[in-house]
Amino acid sequence: MVLIYMSYDKIILISLDTLRADGLGFNQDSLFPSEYKVKTKLEKTNLDQLAAQSCFFSNTISVAPYTSASHAAYFSGLWPKHNGLYDQFNTKLRAENIFQKFKKLGYNTSFKTDFPFVLGKYLNMIQGVDHYFVEDESKPMEILRDSKKVLSFFHFGQIHYPYGFHSLKFGGDDYRQKVNFLEKKYNIVSKKIKLEDMAVETFRDQEDLDYLYRYKKIIAHLYKNKLDNDLFDLYLEGINYFHKNKFNVFLDNLLETLKGEKYLLIIFADHGEAWNQETYGHHNSLDEGVIRVPVMFYASDVKAQYRKNRIRTIDIMPTLLKLLNVKDDSLDGESLVEMVYNKSISQDRDAFSATWVCESCDVLGKMNQIKNKDRLETSANSAVKYSAAYYQGNYKYTENYKLFANRSEKIIDFPRQQLFQINNLQDFQLIENIQVTKKLHKRIESLNSVNEKVDGIDKSDQLKKYFNLQGYNV
Repeated sequence: MVLIYMSYDKIILISLDTLRADGLGFNQDSLFPSEYKVKTKLEKTNLDQLAAQSCFFSNTISVAPYTSASHAAYFSGLWPKHNGLYDQFNTKLRAENIFQKFKKLGYNTSFKTDFPFVLGKYLNMIQGVDHYFVEDESKPMEILRDSKKVLSFFHFGQIHYPYGFHSLKFGGDDYRQKVNFLEKKYNIVSKKIKLEDMAVETFRDQEDLDYLYRYKKIIAHLYKNKLDNDLFDLYLEGINYFHKNKFNVFLDNLLETLKGEKYLLIIFADHGEAWNQETYGHHNSLDEGVIRVPVMFYASDVKAQYRKNRIRTIDIMPTLLKLLNVKDDSLDGESLVEMVYNKSISQDRDAFSATWVCESCDVLGKMNQIKNKDRLETSANSAVKYSAAYYQGNYKYTENYKLFANRSEKIIDFPRQQLFQINNLQDFQLIENIQVTKKLHKRIESLNSVNEKVDGIDKSDQLKKYFNLQGYNV
């Protein structure tokens, strides 16, 4: 069948940081109701209404459970090994990105981020970007409105903890009151808790930083005391707050701005969130609630459909290029055009996800580099693999090398292999199959970054030593 689709003048990419695939009420394959006992219900939102009119993919696997590497895959169409960015702070994007390709085709390009430290210029993500904005939707909206041809990227960080609030600038007194309420409810004395997670995603003044760390200490306290249901309740509250106070209005304004235009809207997430014995939010986790994310395509010539077949975040870039009749055989991802526009039947695609830990990384030092020097040096530290997963057919295979110790933020060695049979999107059964395990282990090894050089530093020796200690022959 010959595919006929519109030539789009305006393409809008929207990233909702930390939104699980089932963080939308529209999702028919929700995992969390069987995992958590929660009081909070997801409210109906404008996003749910849009999803019902879109080609909605409920089973997209992200390459990583953190913002930097996940977005690099969206922007490049390549596995982390091939695009260069695979850990959170210590590697940079080295491949040609979607903005560079669209700029060559005559498109104006715009990039708005809420997390500039890990998503933006410091990790070399804005090559080809004409207009770069931090925590500001109004100016990029003007560029979208006024440009004849434009590729616009909007990133929203409010769903990420502090759930719903992002900062004092956005959350204001609601944020202050919530922190004070939670500390009182759980009898938390913030000064007595030693915080391991000092990471900061954006520029903050001292009061804003203090509230962020107080919120993180609340999370650490709840996690240590196994209050996973309470933590997930806070997450769901944050999703509702974000839509009510930010995204519902943004989406209305966006669609109003685009009236009469030939446009394509793609909404996605980088990773999700989960709380359990082995998962601290999304830190280094390959939990299904963390790496399964939503993706939707919305345009006047896209017919509504709900798709359960597995796709990957690396498939977005080749899809956009296919729509522009641009061929690039170097990409790891594959086009989704046949599915989106022709409703073609498709098998589950093989997917890979992995976490790399910058063990010696001085997070605060890196944050100070950005604030004081307006740049980020990435040559000082080495990363080691924390965990990896490979999906093939109805199997999910995982390898763990490290684990959070005793419900803390401290990491210990913990080698383990697990094979799951996927009976459906809500039913994963732990099984044993040596032949399948060996096959999928080889697939993971072929996609790891052991032999990569980053900024001229060869990490292979250190990583080989680490893997050999774990019993792997590298």
